[in-house]
Amino acid sequence: MEKNNLKPLILCAVFLVIAVIGCTFWTKWQNRPLLGNTDAEICETIDRVGRGRKAEIHLKHVEDGEVDGTVYRCVFYESAENEDYPQLVMFRQDADGNFLWYEGDNLSRHSHVYAMPDPPDIQVDEYLFSLEEVRYHFFYVTGEDVAYLTDEAGNAYPVGEERPAFLTFLPYWDNIYTEYLDAEGNPLW
Repeated sequence: MEKNNLKPLILCAVFLVIAVIGCTFWTKWQNRPLLGNTDAEICETIDRVGRGRKAEIHLKHVEDGEVDGTVYRCVFYESAENEDYPQLVMFRQDADGNFLWYEGDNLSRHSHVYAMPDPPDIQVDEYLFSLEEVRYHFFYVTGEDVAYLTDEAGNAYPVGEERPAFLTFLPYWDNIYTEYLDAEGNPLW
């Protein structure tokens, strides 16, 4: 009789041990760092923070840049939620060389539409992102006519031949005025 009374107690203890081990692994898996070392890790991190589904994420451009001695990785990506324009997310390199998710402040995103051809299409997506409270511009250029971007300080940034083109980690100036020029130096809009 006593043997039968112990059976439910033993089963209960076994299930409790399995549940504790399972919860421990689940918690460790959920609390793993938000990494951006590889394309697969970047897609998984974007999914985990709720900015796109891993299977639907298409990385457009990944580029590293150094800002005040810290290396950042900027990622432009598209997903089902944002098919019409890429999103910008950022990772920061830690002391071990791993790229970890960096919230920062994606302060704004503007699309600049060139009036021709008809109908007009998006030629330049401009992003303003704050890294450690310092603002930087990021540009995603699809317009074939856009050859240079210029700023108030007189700097010219060549876009190059490939489209889409990416100009990243450009300094921000107060009262910035960016102009988009064709190959002959004529303003596009």
